[in-house]
Amino acid sequence: MKILNLNEGSFPIEMDLNLNSIDVPDVGSLKDTLDIKLKISKLSLNLLKCDGYISAKFIDTCQNCLKDTEVLIDGSVDVTIKDIKELHADSSEQDQTHYQDLEYFNIDNLIEEELALIYPDIVKCDRKCLEKKDPLIEKKNLPFKKIRDLID
Repeated sequence: MKILNLNEGSFPIEMDLNLNSIDVPDVGSLKDTLDIKLKISKLSLNLLKCDGYISAKFIDTCQNCLKDTEVLIDGSVDVTIKDIKELHADSSEQDQTHYQDLEYFNIDNLIEEELALIYPDIVKCDRKCLEKKDPLIEKKNLPFKKIRDLID
């Protein structure tokens, strides 16, 4: 756990992190290291900007055929950081805003939140896995077959 005080210090803060484990619900198990490069810049008193990227390989279960599948994550991070005290008073309509205590800023929480946003909702082993359909032989429903058989 890495704690930063974003209320003081010199900016921009640049970080190159390699994590061997991460605890995010509904995300597969990490295969290699989680490579993270972030740059936090201060825009105003309680407004910061975080840019960078997250890349990793995960092993997850295909939601169609239940095979273990490698999921490659390579996504960019472009998020505004604001103090948690401004959560209810914030009237801006920004989509990507991360709220946290700026004096005790936990970088792991930011990484976990961004990874959860980047990770795919549907995991499949190949592009056409969800499109494959098993050939089902449908029997016609003949509700009056017994009656027809009795009449004949």
